[in-house]
Amino acid sequence: MSRGSKKYYIIFVDDYSRYTMVHLLSSKDEAEEMFIKYKAKVENQLDRKIKIFRSYRGGEYDPTSLKNYCDANGIIHEQTALILQSKTV
Repeated sequence: MSRGSKKYYIIFVDDYSRYTMVHLLSSKDEAEEMFIKYKAKVENQLDRKIKIFRSYRGGEYDPTSLKNYCDANGIIHEQTALILQSKTV
């Protein structure tokens, strides 16, 4: 836990430029709000548009809400494949 009582972090990395931003989060449900802020900052500061957003299936994002947001903004949302781990005894 950090000084500001932040227990989680989220990292946004641009595949092309490797531009990276790290945000500290108090809870995982802040992830979608941070993506919206990141999108605004990238578009305003770097004069770039986000075309594809990749995330893994960690449960940080509300799938319906994020899908609607991405669809409304012309962003393709790709999720990594779900990997099931088997236990061997």
